[in-house]
Amino acid sequence: MKITYFDTLDSTNKYLKENFSNLNNLDSVVAYHQTSGRGRLGRTWVDQDDLLMSILIKEGLENIYIERLSLLICHTIFRTIKEILRNNDVKIKWPNDILVDGKKICGILLEGVSSEKLDAVIIGFGVNVNSEKFSDDLIIKATSLKLISKIKYDINELSKIIFNNFLEDYDKFLMGDNNYLRTCKDNSYLIGKIVSITENDKTYLAKVVDILENGHILLDINGSVYEKSSGEISLTDNYK
Repeated sequence: MKITYFDTLDSTNKYLKENFSNLNNLDSVVAYHQTSGRGRLGRTWVDQDDLLMSILIKEGLENIYIERLSLLICHTIFRTIKEILRNNDVKIKWPNDILVDGKKICGILLEGVSSEKLDAVIIGFGVNVNSEKFSDDLIIKATSLKLISKIKYDINELSKIIFNNFLEDYDKFLMGDNNYLRTCKDNSYLIGKIVSITENDKTYLAKVVDILENGHILLDINGSVYEKSSGEISLTDNYK
């Protein structure tokens, strides 16, 4: 397992998807720039001097739920950022964002590679590291490590810290440790709040009750409880 660095890729996720058969389990790639970076729901990821990284998982997939891996990488990145920004409010917004002081600092995108079975899972994420300027539509809801701490960070060093933290967390995960779930619950940005859910072009309101062991979210909709595995979820106020 190793990290390979590229000056430019169209997408770190795409690179692993196209080359997974020739790579080892838990190999990772970092690109200093992406020409076709994507977030969830096909959104464009605009990078500056940030960490753009993907990790390949191709072994033991018959016993792994992708939703749990989403929580696991949230746990890893949460604890890494918390170690750096000790005096700031770091939260996890299910299923794929890390926020600091109510603003997004990391987005996560998991993708599967399938033929007749699930052949690989790609865990991709982008962390706003040294970005100092955001577009008008992002400035009120995005931040970076440098904007918060006034310190410029080494992308390579940060990638190694996150990678090593993930390997440690993944080993514990395979042994049945579910501390990652407790982290996601205790530091959830959504539990107890009213959110808007968009599904099949329809939007409705719900209260977030819990995050479940399978990685799904539990919602209260007009007094009835529903389990949801994915979807577009936004708070009805402040962060969207």
